[in-house]
Formats: sequence, C-alpha cells, structure tokens
Amino acid sequence: MGQIIKLDFSSYNTNQEDLYEKKLIRIRDEIEDHLNQASTIEQDDLAIALAAGRYASMKLAKLTGEESTKKFFNECIKTTLK
Repeated sequence: MGQIIKLDFSSYNTNQEDLYEKKLIRIRDEIEDHLNQASTIEQDDLAIALAAGRYASMKLAKLTGEESTKKFFNECIKTTLK
C-alpha cells in the first residue's frame, strides 16, 4: 500500500503539484494507519474495509464521477496484485 495512484495535476503548477502530492501521501498514510488500528481493535478487517470503501466510493463518485471512481478503484486493485 506504499504507492500513490497517479492523478492528473495538469491544472497545477509544478510547485503546487509537488505540495499536493505530498499532502495526499501524508493523508493516505494517516488514514491507513487509523484503519489498521480500527481493524485491530474491532478484530474485523472486512467491516473496516467495507466502511472505508463505502465512504470512498460514494464521496469519489460525487467529486469525480462514476467512471473516474471505477478507474481509481481498478488502479488500486492492480497495485495490490503487484
């Protein structure tokens, strides 16, 4: 889970892109740590994954649209298979 999915930052300048990518990485790592802790406390990886996936899919679909959301999740799945 140490990879970040590449997004199109063409609307940002290089400095903003670098700062935003660092922000995304920081937030991703913090959220993954929190989800891992919740999985340990609850002793239920499936419940935590379903809750996180539901939140992510609903929010992303609103923000980026259904097709972009599906593409994002497919890319996430591919990174887990590597």
